Amino acid sequence: MRHSVQVTVESIFGHCSAGLKKGDSFIIRDHGCMKLENSDGFCPELFFVAFPTCMSFAAGGSLRWEQDGVALVACPDPEARVVARIERV
Repeated sequence: MRHSVQVTVESIFGHCSAGLKKGDSFIIRDHGCMKLENSDGFCPELFFVAFPTCMSFAAGGSLRWEQDGVALVACPDPEARVVARIERV
């Protein structure tokens, strides 16, 4: 892993059953293996959709749809519509 990556809740358009709020975040760092920091209470469904982008960014990769080093992903729950911002830190 070449970069640490931060995932931050950018917006919520409904009710998040996991209790996430705008601004909640966690960081993925390399400590010999990937380690999640500040992840207590973070939703595994959102993590599942964010993980591929996190891995790409951590390895130094890029995605066609990222803008200024930031990619957005959406929670699969259509009622919550949580959008998370993923960026290298």
